[in-house]
Amino acid sequence: MRPSVVVIGGGLAGLTAARCLRARGCEATVLEAAPGPGGRAAGGEHEGFCWDGGAHAVSARDVNLAALIAEAGLAAELLPLRPERLFQVSGGSSVPIDPAGTLGIARIPGVRWRDALRLRRLPRLLAKFEELIDPADPVLAARLDDRSLADFVRLYFGASALDHWAAPLMAGDALADPHETSRLLFILLHLARHEAPVGSLRGSFRELASALTEESDRFGASVRNVEAAGPGFRVTYEQNGAEQTKESDGVVLATPAEFVLPLAGASLGCAERRFFEAAQSVPALVLVAALEGDFAEKASRFRFRPDERRPVVSMAVEPGGAPSRLVPEGCERAVLVASAEWSAAHFDAPDDVVTKTLAGSLGRVLPGAPDAMRFSRVLRHRRAFPRFDVGRYRDLQRLRDVEADQLARGRHLVFAGDYRIAPTAEAAVVSGQRAATQLADKMTVKIGGR
Repeated sequence: MRPSVVVIGGGLAGLTAARCLRARGCEATVLEAAPGPGGRAAGGEHEGFCWDGGAHAVSARDVNLAALIAEAGLAAELLPLRPERLFQVSGGSSVPIDPAGTLGIARIPGVRWRDALRLRRLPRLLAKFEELIDPADPVLAARLDDRSLADFVRLYFGASALDHWAAPLMAGDALADPHETSRLLFILLHLARHEAPVGSLRGSFRELASALTEESDRFGASVRNVEAAGPGFRVTYEQNGAEQTKESDGVVLATPAEFVLPLAGASLGCAERRFFEAAQSVPALVLVAALEGDFAEKASRFRFRPDERRPVVSMAVEPGGAPSRLVPEGCERAVLVASAEWSAAHFDAPDDVVTKTLAGSLGRVLPGAPDAMRFSRVLRHRRAFPRFDVGRYRDLQRLRDVEADQLARGRHLVFAGDYRIAPTAEAAVVSGQRAATQLADKMTVKIGGR
């Protein structure tokens, strides 16, 4: 008899978990509240312009994401990564930078010469960290989760390296506050980009999500409750205005961490409830601008210094024409991401207010671009990225131990999501793979021995 699993959440983590479970012989059904797959990565399409849910950066070291794309039969459409020029915006100017290597970091404008000399210790530190850290399971290095990235970078490399290198990286790619965020997350993100090309997929994450979807998956299915029912679970959800239930042998909760307690709190132990009660995410307002004309000319990514208190922290620009399938020829597409602080303060502001403010940053970087907008879209992500404040990886280590103990005791419920590793697409994929493997290993043994 094939074990049955309900996967709650149709983002990258949930869809990956379902795919892995099916490969292990399980019967998996995805339940997703949104009308389509992709979760926070899903974007849209209009007048030949396609976009994702944000300005996602992908590294050549994201090997699990690349393997998943190949397994889905999309390698020719989405890979290799489209290289991007990287710019740092400071004051009224945009300067090209290359922070993949130590010398490139030292050359970032604003890094003082004394701090540039201190960066000579970076290769030695990175070699040490690579021995300690497993990118797929960073809690194994939880002892590095003892100070903020701001304290770490200032101590080893100086204040100017923090302001011009580390803080823009973390704010632009993870909406992270350098004074609160664990240095372990900073090390993880830098290792993923160290001496490795960073760019964007040649297609959209929505294409990948669609390719991972099966006919049994149900969208527009809002889960209300997950409760124990004998040796398995009963999942109650609403679809098309009607309440329905589904029985299963196991459950994968692949939702943002804040949703776990309302859905399955009665099935969790005290330690698990404490973990999820403390979960925090940051919001993001995103502006997608469809432009007529050539402004950046080549695929480009712009980082903004967070200490300058601008509303925008990152912007990605994609030119049209071959080989791009995302933007019409003679046009460009800009995706601007507002800071977590500005997004929180203006989350419910009207679209025209958000557009006007964020378009101002677009015009400062690409003069004339706001006047060339064919159309724009405002995307609102109330939980854009999980927070990894100092101590969160130690909390994750305890969650992992409790989860393993509960699995050994016969409770076939596991958790998946980028909040378990890092706020990246690669982390979401790895989390889904790991959750599926853990669950399939236990369920196959138990059900096969009936």
